[in-house]
Amino acid sequence: MTGKTRILHIIIAAFLLSASCVNLISAETNELDYQNILNFQPLSEPPEPIRQVAEFEPMEGVLIRYSFGISYEIIAEMAEDVEVVTIVASSSQQNSVISQYQNNGVNLNHCSFLIAPSDSYWTRDYGPWFAFTGNDELGVVDFIYNRPRPNDNAIPSAYATDQGLPCYYMPLEHAGGNYMTDGQGISVSTDLVWTENPGYTHQEIDEMVNDYLGVTTYHVVPDVNGQYIKHIDCWGKYLAPDVIMIREVPPSHSQYDEIEAAVDYFESQISCYDTPYEIARVYTPNNQPYTNSLILNDKVLVPITGSQWDDDAIASYQAAMPGYEVLGFTNAGFPSWQSTDALHCRAKGIPDRGMLYIEHTPLYGVQNGDAGVDIQAKIVPYSEESLISDSTRVYWKEENGTWDSVQMTSLGNDYYHSIIYPQEDGATVYYYIHAEDISGRSGNHPYIGEEGAHSFIVNITATNNPPEKPSKPSGETQGQTGTSYPYSTSAIDPDGDKLEYGWDWDGDNTVDEWDNNNSNYYPSGAPISTSHAWPTDGTYNIKVKAKDIYGEESEWSDPLSVTMPKNKGMYFTLLDFLERFFPQIYLLFSKLLQF
Repeated sequence: MTGKTRILHIIIAAFLLSASCVNLISAETNELDYQNILNFQPLSEPPEPIRQVAEFEPMEGVLIRYSFGISYEIIAEMAEDVEVVTIVASSSQQNSVISQYQNNGVNLNHCSFLIAPSDSYWTRDYGPWFAFTGNDELGVVDFIYNRPRPNDNAIPSAYATDQGLPCYYMPLEHAGGNYMTDGQGISVSTDLVWTENPGYTHQEIDEMVNDYLGVTTYHVVPDVNGQYIKHIDCWGKYLAPDVIMIREVPPSHSQYDEIEAAVDYFESQISCYDTPYEIARVYTPNNQPYTNSLILNDKVLVPITGSQWDDDAIASYQAAMPGYEVLGFTNAGFPSWQSTDALHCRAKGIPDRGMLYIEHTPLYGVQNGDAGVDIQAKIVPYSEESLISDSTRVYWKEENGTWDSVQMTSLGNDYYHSIIYPQEDGATVYYYIHAEDISGRSGNHPYIGEEGAHSFIVNITATNNPPEKPSKPSGETQGQTGTSYPYSTSAIDPDGDKLEYGWDWDGDNTVDEWDNNNSNYYPSGAPISTSHAWPTDGTYNIKVKAKDIYGEESEWSDPLSVTMPKNKGMYFTLLDFLERFFPQIYLLFSKLLQF
């Protein structure tokens, strides 16, 4: 992000903060603690690394607003498992809602309230966005709500203040219904985000979502519905990091071509798992709002309309999300579902701030199994409680077999691994990762665990091929002793295995240092870089070799000649003369020239 753009962000953020706090403090109905608001410190950008939370990750609660946009039946269902946080205008309104909840079977043990002024029940659109920051804590990311509703616009900062969470102000006009993320740095919106932010270039918008949300790939796509709202949740939805659901219509539908163009686009894109997206479809011939659903832990709440296509919609979710409980709701007695406004618009998930997070790139296709198959994962207990070591396991089975497990061992820096021992050639192996921590939380990858297990096919007949010769190292060829310089290379493994790199810094054909990124081996073909400093003068022919995860090594790369110290020409000759005959002048010159 340019310096000028960053300064503009800070100015706008300061303005938004002052406007939000004025709304919060001056509203007579707002009963947040005044001193907490005065002590609330805004932050311009979250500390890196930043990871925005996806809807399908563990949730501790859901944010709704009174008067309600969803039925008591839906609220009661949500309160079975998570905390329902209801926005109310005052204590008296809170008491009224408690009475209504009691009369309609809502579990009050799972209910809490945010007393703050609000304008509407579309908590998805104006509610807080959440991200884990470099401090390993959950933070709120505020933004400019794209409607003239100042009380709604202040809710993210009100929630952050109430919960004691850090709040970061992103000066981008947006709405939650027009945003979805995979939790791994890839997000999607329609081009409404461009239209509503004419003061920023597309690149500046990409930089902003990277700075505030950790998003490295931002897909901004045409809206396919041809409706005024232009929100992505009216026609598309992330169901998993590599699965996107997109509505389907008959060829006679006026938007058929636009919808199918979106399918073609996402089928051509690569997910965070380095695989093409899997596209699930749900049939919406009469513009039913089936994609406007809410994923809440292991449940999927789907808006249905009483049409003949409701059962097919439920079946589409069940096929795309095995192991989840899929429930349909008509919202009878409350504002009806619309093609532009349904359940997802009216409820906003609140991530579990102490979640047990598992990050893993699944193994697909054919995997070399001569020495077993190595499974690696990053496991982060945001509760800050220790993992229960024996619980951290890979569960696996062959097709039609029974589940077995092997304990994962630490590689350091939150990385763990285990090896599924060799199986028969051609066997299909299913697996998932499980972990528990002392806080009582548990987690799986994939989220649902056994029912959605990853799978691969074992190949033990093919010989494991060594990596190809790495590229000649690139970097500085002259420098100062004692100063560290970066050097880069890359290699390709014919089998697609991950690699580590062995560096020969002295030119004696022995590996002085293995670089495997803290045991998280590098993907085949990925450029890598490491640094080295030489303690003594000399000329060194540095080389590098690659080794795959099964121990096969490549030949040495071509050498790069590096001279330490760099040639300083006439200054060296002059200083040699001064050092010998005029030592006092030598000391002065050497300091001036910083030798």
